[in-house]
Amino acid sequence: VLFRSGKQGILPKDENGYREFPVGALNVFNSSGEYYTYEGAKDLFESSSTFMRRVKAGVLKSEMGHPKPLPGMTQEQYANRVMTIEEQNVAAHLSEIWLDTTSIKDESGKPIIAIMAKVRPTGPFGPALEDSFNNPKDNTCFSIRAFTEDSWTGGTKQRILRTIVTFDAVI
Repeated sequence: VLFRSGKQGILPKDENGYREFPVGALNVFNSSGEYYTYEGAKDLFESSSTFMRRVKAGVLKSEMGHPKPLPGMTQEQYANRVMTIEEQNVAAHLSEIWLDTTSIKDESGKPIIAIMAKVRPTGPFGPALEDSFNNPKDNTCFSIRAFTEDSWTGGTKQRILRTIVTFDAVI
C-alpha cells in the first residue's frame, strides 16, 4: 500500500530522532487501484506474530525502494530477495508499528486503518530520507513489502496480507 503523509511542514522528531509516520494503510485502495483488506492482516499486527517480534527486537529496517527482480532471476530467487533486507540499501529503522483505526479518513469520510510507525533515517540511504523529511515540499512515502493472497471481487483486485517483510521508502 502506498500511503502519503500529506505533511505540510516538517514532521517533528522525538527525543531519539524518530518521527511518527503512516507507512501504509488497510481497507483502502493503493495507487494501482488494488484494495488491501484489514481482514487477514490483523493477526500480522499481533505481538506474537513473526513480524511484530522483529519490530519488538529492534531489528526492522527499511530499504530505499522495493527490491526489483534482476534479469534471469527465478521466482524463487526473487521471493528470497524480497524476504531479505540488504544492508547497502537501508534507509530507516522502524522502532514501533501499530494500527490507527480512528485518525485518518478517505475523501468521502470513510475510516482508513493507518499502519503507523516510528521511523528514523539510518544506513547508507538515511541522509536521503532525512532530506525528504526536512523538505516541506517533498511528500515522503513508504510502501509495504509483503506477500499477499490476491483475488478479484467485482472488478477490484483485493490483496490479503499473508507475510509482512517491511515498509520501504519509495518515490
